Amino acid sequence: MWFLMILYLIVCSSIVVLSTPIIANPSIIPEHYVGYRQSRSILSNLDDKLKYFIADKLDSISNNLNEGKIIPPVIVGPNQGDHFQVLAVSNSDRIIRVRGNHTNGRITIMEGEILVGESPPLHIHHREDEYFHVLSGEIEFQIGEKRIVGKTGTWVFAPRYIPHTFRNINSTGARLEYVFQPAGIEFYFEEVSKVIVAQKPDWQVQAAAVANKYGIELMGTPNWNG
Repeated sequence: MWFLMILYLIVCSSIVVLSTPIIANPSIIPEHYVGYRQSRSILSNLDDKLKYFIADKLDSISNNLNEGKIIPPVIVGPNQGDHFQVLAVSNSDRIIRVRGNHTNGRITIMEGEILVGESPPLHIHHREDEYFHVLSGEIEFQIGEKRIVGKTGTWVFAPRYIPHTFRNINSTGARLEYVFQPAGIEFYFEEVSKVIVAQKPDWQVQAAAVANKYGIELMGTPNWNG
C-alpha cells in the first residue's frame, strides 16, 4: 500500500515538474507558479521521512532533465550580491553572491564575516549539501563527530543529514564562503533574517518554524567542551 502511494506521488510530482521550469530544489520555485505550490501543499502533512524521500526523487528527476543543459555563465563583481543579517547587529552581514536563478537551481554561493564568538546552532540540512571555504582567519568546524580548525584556504564538506556547525573563537576579520547544492536556501536566510532582526518576544519560535519550512532541523547549542 505504501509503495503504491509513494509511486503515485512520484508520478504526480513528475508531471508537475515537467509542466514547470526545470529547477532542482522545489523551494526555489517562484510564488507565481501557483499550481506547483498547491501540489506541494498536498505533501505537507506526510511523515518527514516520506517527504524527504519524495524530495530526493524530485531532485533526481529534475537533475536527469537538466543533464546536458547549458546555462549562461555568471559573473559577480566584488561588491555585488544580496545582503542580509544573521544576528540582531548591523555588522553580522552576509552576501548572497550567486542565487539559484543564476544557476538553474544547481548551487547557491554566499559569503560573509564571522564575528568573534559567533556560532550558529547545531543543525541538519535535509535538502542540500553544504561546503565551507575559509577565506581568511580561522574557523572551528564540527561536522558529525569530527572537529577541525580551518585556516585560510581550508575547504570543509558538510553532507545533508549530518549535524554540523562552526564558531569563531578569537579570529578578528575571519570570512567564510558557503556553497549549497542544490540551490534554494537563500530564501530561508532572507526570511529568517527578518525574524532575527525584528527580535519579537517569540522570535526564536518563529525562527525554528522558518527553519522547519526549509528542511533545516535545529538541534540547539553545540557542546564545544564535549
